[in-house]
Amino acid sequence: MCGEDGLPAADPGLCELVKDAGRELGFAPEEARIVPLVGDGSDRRFYRVFCRGFHLVALVSPRRKAEGTDENDSYFTIGRHLESIGIPVPKVLWADVERGRFLMEDAGDRHLQEHVLRRPRGIMRTYERVLLLMGRLHRHGMEGFDPGFCFDGDLYSPRFVYERELEYFREFFLEFYIGLDAGPEDLRQDFEQLAEAAGVTERRTVIHRDFQSRNIMVSGGGLRLLDFQGMRYGPPAYDLASLLVDPYTALPAAVQERLAGFYRMLAARCSMDGLARFRENYAAVRLCRNLQILGAYANLGARKGKRQFLGFVPRAWMELRRWLAGPCRGRYPRLCRWVQWVQRDAQLSRKVR
Repeated sequence: MCGEDGLPAADPGLCELVKDAGRELGFAPEEARIVPLVGDGSDRRFYRVFCRGFHLVALVSPRRKAEGTDENDSYFTIGRHLESIGIPVPKVLWADVERGRFLMEDAGDRHLQEHVLRRPRGIMRTYERVLLLMGRLHRHGMEGFDPGFCFDGDLYSPRFVYERELEYFREFFLEFYIGLDAGPEDLRQDFEQLAEAAGVTERRTVIHRDFQSRNIMVSGGGLRLLDFQGMRYGPPAYDLASLLVDPYTALPAAVQERLAGFYRMLAARCSMDGLARFRENYAAVRLCRNLQILGAYANLGARKGKRQFLGFVPRAWMELRRWLAGPCRGRYPRLCRWVQWVQRDAQLSRKVR
């Protein structure tokens, strides 16, 4: 317990948050009931705070950078930016950005993954609503967006793609998780080509960069967008790929194609800037996103011990093989050889089934 107030002692930051926020928002800390919320891939800690018949969500996220823009700065400034352009996000009611403590509106417990798995018959209608939200983000996101909002670089550039997605896959999935001796030079030629095809050099549109079902809440008949602190300039096709390749919902290929068509129609109707390259680079950014997902699951599941993520590897692996055999057929022969090696080896393939 946290002293006389009865708050959890396991997280002193939470105790300070509730005390400080309570004084400003008009509730006493001893009146608050705190329930930890189950986290996902992030190291940030979330809690639901009940008090006087209302409930809020508390976030404790210790600062990682002594200087410059930190993830907490991005979370706060990008959240305010999205709110200002009409994108539904949980409103921050109190914040100590420097120490990474936030109290915000409660977006509920049902994310898109749970919603569509419970209501599979309405999947097209639900996803069309989500794509309309995505379209609004891509159409209006540039209005007032500042590169200074971004804590981890502001551009989905070829260099970023190469270092943070493709090498991430090679290091954590192929080497750490699968156990292959796949060095940087083994995939460099394919990865350089793929990074150039996927990355952008112009700051024409902004993307969420993790637009997937666990970052979209279905609340009160509406949608709320979460985990937007990684936003940057980039190709809109990346967000679409993130949503459709998402292993959490495992959309059938036919549904993915229909939704991709719906988004292309929406983008054309709205004359969104930056979509001229959409058809050209969608195949590449989708492959990059697929590789990034596998790298993330390996890092979180095998290295950090959050083994629940390993359960989604088979679906992501299946989508990778389908994409390499389809839209990217013949483009990346070195990557294909490594994928085939894993698939044909009885011992190695057990990790992706």
